[in-house]
Amino acid sequence: MSTRSAAQALLPDWSAVAPAGFNIRRAAYIASGIMIPGSFMIAWILISLDLIEPMPADKYVSISLFIGYWAALFAFVDNKGEQRSRVRKWHEFLVVWLITSGLAELLWELPVVYMKVPYLYHLGSELQQDQSFFWPWWLYAVADTRYMRPHEAQLAHEAMLSHFGFLELLAAYWMLRNKFYKTAVTIGVLANWGAFYGNTAVIYLGEILVDFRNIEDGQAGFWLKWFGLNLQWSVLSPAAAIGGCWLLVQRSRAEALAEARAGTDQLSTPTDG
Repeated sequence: MSTRSAAQALLPDWSAVAPAGFNIRRAAYIASGIMIPGSFMIAWILISLDLIEPMPADKYVSISLFIGYWAALFAFVDNKGEQRSRVRKWHEFLVVWLITSGLAELLWELPVVYMKVPYLYHLGSELQQDQSFFWPWWLYAVADTRYMRPHEAQLAHEAMLSHFGFLELLAAYWMLRNKFYKTAVTIGVLANWGAFYGNTAVIYLGEILVDFRNIEDGQAGFWLKWFGLNLQWSVLSPAAAIGGCWLLVQRSRAEALAEARAGTDQLSTPTDG
């Protein structure tokens, strides 16, 4: 076995270990998976069938989304009897947030890029019955009207961010499989810093500088939609980027120590001859 292979064999397993009792983190992740796509789908179907109105369903779904997007923070919570290392906690946090963010980019943001010009520009503050298909995107656009108006910076930001969702999911998969680990974490760092920079510069700072002229739909539109649904990418994304840099340092240190140990073991092993 080469020194490199021996070093890899000596690296610790950073994957999660299922606890013997109740798994509070798994419960939180399952709840998040229900609250985010589940609330969307149920409301979307009922609105399409004309069983409920687009408003106030958009407010209730926004509350569900706001809560569900914070589930990645449960990665830092130990189950009863657990004493996980900081490395394992940050590893799990980055994986969960990459999956959450990546799916949000692909399933919600990416369609915006291709629907905005031909369809979303034509939506008004009141959704018509024949426009119910666009309700998930109208939900946010009715508050932040830049989604329903020509806005090149917003569209460019969404295009860059949403297509990176594919790489976020790939990075999460590699981290779960312990393959190309440092490459995967690097992708995670770049994706999350880009999301933080884009959200802060385009969505937050840009709108603050123009005195919130594009934010409509009252207090609920401001707090639940514009502020609430962007807050996670302005808090969790920079945390993931910084934590990912720390993980890269820990991984490089572990590899260096493992290679040194593997080399020492090979030198101390007697050979024939």
